[in-house]
Amino acid sequence: IVTWGMECPDCIYTQAVMRGGESYRLFGNRGTARYVGLQTMNGIVSTANALVDELEVDADGNFEVVLSADQRDGNWMRIEGDHPSLAVRHFFYDWDTEVPSSLRIERLGDPVEAQENSVGADLALSRQLVALGDFVHDNLQFFLQFGAAAPANGFLPPIDRTAIGAAAENKPVIGRWELGPEEALILEVEPPQGVYWSYSLGNPWWETIHYGRHQSSLNAHQAVTDSDGLVRVVLCGRDPGVANWLDTAGYSNGPMILRCVRTATAPTPSARVVSVDQVTSALPAKTATITPAERAAVLERRRRAVHERFAV
Repeated sequence: IVTWGMECPDCIYTQAVMRGGESYRLFGNRGTARYVGLQTMNGIVSTANALVDELEVDADGNFEVVLSADQRDGNWMRIEGDHPSLAVRHFFYDWDTEVPSSLRIERLGDPVEAQENSVGADLALSRQLVALGDFVHDNLQFFLQFGAAAPANGFLPPIDRTAIGAAAENKPVIGRWELGPEEALILEVEPPQGVYWSYSLGNPWWETIHYGRHQSSLNAHQAVTDSDGLVRVVLCGRDPGVANWLDTAGYSNGPMILRCVRTATAPTPSARVVSVDQVTSALPAKTATITPAERAAVLERRRRAVHERFAV
């Protein structure tokens, strides 16, 4: 399981690292997740992307893909570099019923003869330690600068982030929330049409707010759409009694992401700050509400689903 840079609450990320010059076969069953995406990478740069549902898959959901530098017939994805990797993303809508794929990977043919390594073990280890330090430093610098780029309680336009490892079909609309203890942020958007979309919140360190203990995310299956076709969500630190609440969990600021995957549009939500006491009057009269008992049941289902998702 891999998480990095505010992971998606609906997602399981898995990864396999391969050897350059080899060819591999990925095979197994698709499962029932809303979206299963495959991405090959050279370092943090994307090499190829594939949606499993666009590959050749049999009636039972079984499939296989060849991963190699040279093109093959049938399901195939290119790999490049000395240490290519494969990332698999499972995005779930219904946390209670959808299950991830079951996949295996194996090398094809005889192993490629390894090149003579003229670097001593001590030097190789020191280089790895330096590279690790650079990775931590560069990532901290990136997220601190990137986190400050969005206006407070506003969004940046969607951009292509494949250069830093994002899947090509993922169009995140990234913003930043900043609220006082008695303030709430109302986001309003026409939901995009396509495979997947969701909202999620993070804390100032670009960690996803714990989505098993807090309702810090909502996807298209979980969110309630108003009668006018818009989705309105409320960010604040205490439950305002509306169904589409995003819990800031005691933090004062952090990133917010509208993830759009294989959608026709990547819309920018409108945002306005009100006091928590004004939330009800600021929303349409028929906004879906929720009782404390119903909220407790929702949170218990989230806790159980997240525990089962990551149980090993």
